[in-house]
Amino acid sequence: MKIFKVNNQNPNIKSVKQASNSLINNGLIIYPTDTAYGLGANSLKTNTVNKIYKIKKRDFIKPTHVIVRDWKMIEDLTFTNHFAKKLFNNFLPGPLTLILKKKSIVPNLLTSDLPTLGIRIPDNNITRLLSRLVDFPYTTPSANVSGEKTPYSINDINKNLLTKVNVILDSGKLKKIKPSTIIDISCSQPKILRKGPISIKKIENVLQTKLITNTHTF
Repeated sequence: MKIFKVNNQNPNIKSVKQASNSLINNGLIIYPTDTAYGLGANSLKTNTVNKIYKIKKRDFIKPTHVIVRDWKMIEDLTFTNHFAKKLFNNFLPGPLTLILKKKSIVPNLLTSDLPTLGIRIPDNNITRLLSRLVDFPYTTPSANVSGEKTPYSINDINKNLLTKVNVILDSGKLKKIKPSTIIDISCSQPKILRKGPISIKKIENVLQTKLITNTHTF
């Protein structure tokens, strides 16, 4: 396990490259996002996704979302629509997760055999740099054992979990922001699955449609 102190305002590319190399070589990393610390692995490799579930003690019936680099990567992974493009243009990067129908390139293990995939682009310079250094999406569950508190600093993270990762990018204590708003736009009527920092009203104004509210625990 290697720990690198990284300033989010001006991230050191050599430190972030250590994390990207770990992802490329099927390793696991912990990194900051715009909401909390995340647990990253190459999300297109079933063996690395399996590692995430095991060290988090995450139920395999719960899907795992991913971080992508840009709109092209979203198109590579999912079947997009006009709702997705509007949300992308108005709220990403930011604390919003888009749920879209996935393409066959996405492992079923990642999505718990669901036909959809959750997509994120955090408003965080470290994750954006990391995304530029790899050519695949990486996982973004919070870096905690399932059921434990959301980690806003490395000190919040279970010590046993820390020993299971290869690289940790430590940018200090993060602001306590709610987990991302999750919106399902895989069907004709957009549906809010989790309320978060981006309000329903703001999303409805952009999409010019009424949202279905059907929140879940993630």
